Amino acid sequence: MSQIQTIEIPIAGMDCTECTQHIQHAIEKLPGVQKVNVFLAAEKAVIEMDFAQVNLPAIRSAVVGAGYSIPEIVPTPPVPVSTGDFNRKLTLLLAGLFAGVMGIVIVGEWMGLFELLNKRIPFVIGLLVVIAGGYPVFLNVIRATLKRQVISHTLMTVGVLAALVVGEWVTAFIVVLFMRVGD
Repeated sequence: MSQIQTIEIPIAGMDCTECTQHIQHAIEKLPGVQKVNVFLAAEKAVIEMDFAQVNLPAIRSAVVGAGYSIPEIVPTPPVPVSTGDFNRKLTLLLAGLFAGVMGIVIVGEWMGLFELLNKRIPFVIGLLVVIAGGYPVFLNVIRATLKRQVISHTLMTVGVLAALVVGEWVTAFIVVLFMRVGD
């Protein structure tokens, strides 16, 4: 007798809808899995499955095989947050992000700081700074590419490479900074 149950498991390492599809296909291949929905924003998978045919270690193995992970589930009591506090924090975060981007553009581009840095600091040193700053992200892009996957950082990495090809290591570094902030 089959015991179809629905479970929710957290998924770590997703950053695009393509990631959710890779995880969904990996879990769907398991015997006993009836239905899988993977949610990027909630960082979780909702799985309808027959516990007689499939277990959590098999699901964990499928997720890890797809290049992602299932963090340990530690129950935490919910903390009440008022809507006003959330909206205020979100507004401050977005205002700070906007001010930071505008600051970089104004100081860097309009005042000639980017051009000055490109002229004064040798390209090799700039290249090393870009590689060191983006190493974890570049490593994830390489892993995804080897699995024939495209993630959100893939296009940004192409932008970094294009900036380096034309000798604009400062621009490449700024893209790396935004890639790291998004992580």
